[in-house]
Amino acid sequence: MQRRLIWWFFSVCSPALLAAPNPQLSATQILDRLMPPAEQAVELDLWQQGPAQLGVSHLSNRAGLNNGGDETELSLSLALNRPANQRYLQQWQQDLNGRQQQSRQVLRWQLTAELSQHLATLAEQALVLQAEQEQLQQLQAMVRQGAAAFAAGEQTRTDQLQLQNALIASQARLAVAEVQQQQAVLAWQQFSGQPDWPARWPEAIAAAGPAADWTQHPVLQLQQLETSVAERTFVRDSAGAQNPWQAGIVLRQTRGGAQMPDDTAVGLQFSVPIGSGAGSEQSAVAQSAMHTQQLKLAETLRQLRQHWFDAKARLQAAAVQQDAINRQLAQSNQIQQAAEAALKAGELRSSDWLRLFLPHADLKKSAAVAAVRLQLAKTQFDQAGGLAW
Repeated sequence: MQRRLIWWFFSVCSPALLAAPNPQLSATQILDRLMPPAEQAVELDLWQQGPAQLGVSHLSNRAGLNNGGDETELSLSLALNRPANQRYLQQWQQDLNGRQQQSRQVLRWQLTAELSQHLATLAEQALVLQAEQEQLQQLQAMVRQGAAAFAAGEQTRTDQLQLQNALIASQARLAVAEVQQQQAVLAWQQFSGQPDWPARWPEAIAAAGPAADWTQHPVLQLQQLETSVAERTFVRDSAGAQNPWQAGIVLRQTRGGAQMPDDTAVGLQFSVPIGSGAGSEQSAVAQSAMHTQQLKLAETLRQLRQHWFDAKARLQAAAVQQDAINRQLAQSNQIQQAAEAALKAGELRSSDWLRLFLPHADLKKSAAVAAVRLQLAKTQFDQAGGLAW
């Protein structure tokens, strides 16, 4: 019963899992769909620091003020940015728009890293599944030949049982590989919203790289921008440039009593801050924020530099590993060809053939996986330099 279930799963699920990816769908197009819409550009009011203030006051003292007179005052005041603060806001407006663009670049870089990991997993699982299928087919053929040889008295019971055990283990590995492939496809579909994956993703990687260095990394550029903004804010607050000029219009109306006539007056009100803001609470807060951003910049530099050299080491190790596996596979192919010829000639027992076949099959699978992991290491090296598709 268990064997029937395995074969049912293989026959039903495997064609869907190994369906040809959509070659029309590129990694760049998938990233474009994953990116949120661009935000509108930021526009700051360079003249007014805040909304206009409308004030109304009314004084009435029938008992004695101006012999019972009333006084009503209507004022409109504006908080105007000082020239130093206007220059700060002008630069800050550019920084905010630059931050939006840089944040989108960081998001695209993050999505690129996740996308490349999904694609590498899909490619690796597909190769593993194909290798397990080929190994199972060869073992099934050997088991059938072994059964006929055993019936003819040309093979021992021990040889037959070893082949059957290898077949059972191969069926189990195939079932596991199918489940892993299915989970990789589901993860991809949930991430991208696409049923298929790009067939030519290594070409998309090659078009994006290689990265020259890590100093243009979008995360680093974003942190440099944050640090510059914090430093300029501290300079502005220390100089007191954030305190606005106050300008206003005042309308005052007085209704006199019996001895004083009514009067209406219109005037201007203007006040200018005197001194700097050094030592103020706002200056201290800005200084603390500046130091925090400077520490973050130093930590970002350290992390990105370390990631760059770590990725470079992984790339070199993956290249060495692939070269070694390919050379081993070339020799293993010769050994396996000799074993196949000896088995057909009756010079080699099936158990001895099996001891040579299993490591050879594993080596073929490892070589295929090593090629994918080398491509992934190249991608991760480029991404350590800040490249995105």
